[in-house]
Amino acid sequence: MNSGTPPVRIAHAYGNHRRALRRALDAPIDMIEADIWYRAGEVWVRHERRLTWLPLLADRRSTAAHSAGPLTLRLWKGYYIRPDIRPLKLADLLDTVAGRKRLLLDVKGSGDRESAAFGAVLARRISQHNAGEWAVVCGQFWPVLHRLREGSPRLEVRYSIEKPHQWQRFRHMLEAGDGARKVCMEHRFLVPERARFLEDNGIDVYCWTVEDAAEAERLVAQGVDGIISNDLSLLGSLGKRRSSGRRGVARPGDPKRRGRS
Repeated sequence: MNSGTPPVRIAHAYGNHRRALRRALDAPIDMIEADIWYRAGEVWVRHERRLTWLPLLADRRSTAAHSAGPLTLRLWKGYYIRPDIRPLKLADLLDTVAGRKRLLLDVKGSGDRESAAFGAVLARRISQHNAGEWAVVCGQFWPVLHRLREGSPRLEVRYSIEKPHQWQRFRHMLEAGDGARKVCMEHRFLVPERARFLEDNGIDVYCWTVEDAAEAERLVAQGVDGIISNDLSLLGSLGKRRSSGRRGVARPGDPKRRGRS
């Protein structure tokens, strides 16, 4: 927090679909977010859950409609399904991006049983594509993040926080000297009290998912290090700050921030 440098501009979910990815690669942003799942020994890029063994994906429609692609069938209460056609592997995503932008890979999952295999394959794919300097891993599936930090200590890992119990777990990690210094946080969860705590502890913070320009400006003024948004125009407008800096002064001795291009 309050590094005194312009915010990292992160395009939410634009890495989940080939067409959206091409748009983000040409946009004035710094990072592209993509959601990743582990299945059958491979890491796959998508936000939706797979419906058991069927080649169908399901999710609730959101402002990140650009990540779903074509052939979606709307269901009740905002849900939709789509066929799992031409699935995108992490290896394909890494090949396409190839360091042109940084990547924020959001780990999805629901059980600890797959965390070891997930972490191992994820670390291997990042290493195989020489992406260690431009790929960042985040998520609310913390078992994979723990394993990545143990096995690949040089890889940037961010703990995603949007619920009180996650906040308490992260505070316990800090008190234990765990070494975790980077987070992604739901922007409404970043109330002033938490912002002060993060600033006092030198924690680097990205906020998701910010769709309002005034809210983005408020967060930047508060000292947030990165803004995650579905709106490429909003992210582009934040770039105007890059020539004049932003409010918030770096404190003496603050470590050099990562994640900027």
